[in-house]
Amino acid sequence: MGKFFKKTLIALSILGSICTVGIISANISKSIEDAKWQRICDGTTITDTCQDEDGNRYSTYIFHEAEPEVTKTVDHPAEPAKTHVVHHPAQYGTRQVAVCIKTTISYKSGTCALSRCRDGEYSGSAGRGTCSYHGGVWYGGGPWYEYIPETYLISAAWDETVVDVPAKEAWAETIVVTPAKEAYIEKILAK
Repeated sequence: MGKFFKKTLIALSILGSICTVGIISANISKSIEDAKWQRICDGTTITDTCQDEDGNRYSTYIFHEAEPEVTKTVDHPAEPAKTHVVHHPAQYGTRQVAVCIKTTISYKSGTCALSRCRDGEYSGSAGRGTCSYHGGVWYGGGPWYEYIPETYLISAAWDETVVDVPAKEAWAETIVVTPAKEAYIEKILAK
């Protein structure tokens, strides 16, 4: 064999060894990669670099529990009514009242006059001799009345309480701080 042939054979032998090592190395890497993805995602203990029952590979697969609604109670105290007082003064009216005219001459002095004399005086008598010293009877047939104004009470004074803002009872308000969340799975497919 010639020298050239020997060198070629050695070179081919080395090349074959390198290729074999490369193929073996590639197969080992693929086996390691495949083994890594053989884990079945359960979302709690196996949450990354796993696959589901259908063979879909995930870089993230996390199960999140449902979360209840979080609330807080705010108490609102009772509030008194806001009021003011309106004073209503007494109401008065005026009417004419008949008052008998009192005698002005000494006969039955201070009683209701039954006759009016010609000189303007009033007498408590209506019979013969009435107004004999006063020019005689001008008008008889009494008793005589005069009408005078009189003030009378229509309604007494009173105070009224007016409600501007009504009272409020105490009450409690429930406020949702965080709404409830349903359970879900966070999935990110592997590239």
